[in-house]
Amino acid sequence: MSKLVDSSINGRDQDSATRAGPVWCHGRRCKEFLEIVLLVICWYTISVGLIISNKWLISETGFHSTSMLTLLHMLSSCAASNTLLALGVVPRKQVSPQLLVRVAVLAASFTMAVATCMASLAYLPASFVQAIGSTTPGFTAVLAFLIQGRREAAVTYAALAPVAIGIMLASGGEPLFNLVGLLLQIVACLARSFKTVLQAVLLTDERDRFHPMTLLAYTSAISAALLTLLTLVTEPNSLRQVAQLHAAHRSFIPLLALSCGLAFLANWTNFIISKRLGALTLQVLGNFKNVAAAVTAVAVFSNPVTQLGLMGYGMTTLGVFVYSHLIHMYPAAWVPAPVSAFLGASFTYRPPTQRVQGGEENVEGHGGWGPAGGPKASEDSLRPEAGDGHGRDVEFAGGSRNKRVVNHRVSDEHSPLLG
Repeated sequence: MSKLVDSSINGRDQDSATRAGPVWCHGRRCKEFLEIVLLVICWYTISVGLIISNKWLISETGFHSTSMLTLLHMLSSCAASNTLLALGVVPRKQVSPQLLVRVAVLAASFTMAVATCMASLAYLPASFVQAIGSTTPGFTAVLAFLIQGRREAAVTYAALAPVAIGIMLASGGEPLFNLVGLLLQIVACLARSFKTVLQAVLLTDERDRFHPMTLLAYTSAISAALLTLLTLVTEPNSLRQVAQLHAAHRSFIPLLALSCGLAFLANWTNFIISKRLGALTLQVLGNFKNVAAAVTAVAVFSNPVTQLGLMGYGMTTLGVFVYSHLIHMYPAAWVPAPVSAFLGASFTYRPPTQRVQGGEENVEGHGGWGPAGGPKASEDSLRPEAGDGHGRDVEFAGGSRNKRVVNHRVSDEHSPLLG
């Protein structure tokens, strides 16, 4: 796991690193490494806490309106993020109509994932839904290549197999099958993967980069509007149920408030991790989060665990560590994105530019402008950041790289609240 988060930080010259010892132990690099480790730990802790609070909410009060609960989560995220924007804690961003459309697509993909996943539960058992959902990293890898042009090494793609198969085994190898449910769950996986990749693009694009909190504010507002329509259609009596449960259970409102607060924190840290580590790594860590949630459920709720489940969780854990090792050893290649080329320059992803060793001049200063109105950088000077957030070593396919990146942050990366 340490290599996974360490891979999000750009490397120094190998000779100087060898003379000085382990590269992650020096100055700023050590600070960045520890920061990312703490971010991942916080994300896991908050996410597992959200799962447990939702389980308590359902078991203690009988609240089963999942669409309404998701809507309340989005409303709380919208209120909290916009409050921080209004107070000036996080800088506001002027959003063009074209960029707003991309944010709306992001919100729609999230809503689509929620709707199709819930619909699939009418045809498939929850264990089978979880098993199919474990394949999301595979969908994400394909979409990251198509949209961002990020191509991993073959061995890295192969490492995704145990990550997914382990969760499938842990779900019990559910034999029940329904074609409609399977198709709905595949759509949910695609929508979830697309949302993950698109949010990574919006958080790291050279021209239109969002602060995580700002993107959460826009996305949660649009998602709340879409989820309101979904809730009215699928759960028209959910507000009445909320009022009844509030009258019948003293603990309902505190548990609901706890769930909504943790949902805001989970969404916020999710966006930060996506920016720092990238879409694919986010999904791989998400599968490992299922293992952490299962272990916590055993400790808190005394849930039974079968030998098959233990074997599956062990396989997923091993797969995550193998993946973290491989992305460190085999950098991804930066190639022209097929979908971006098809949609034209207006949808082309432009990774953040970097300073290079031997000079303080940033890539923007090299002169020339690209076809989409952004600065044109030479192939030797441009590197996408981690997956494409901060610091994954990403190389251009077919291009030589003689310069080493020594400063991977751009000028606006020091904004508050881990922007």
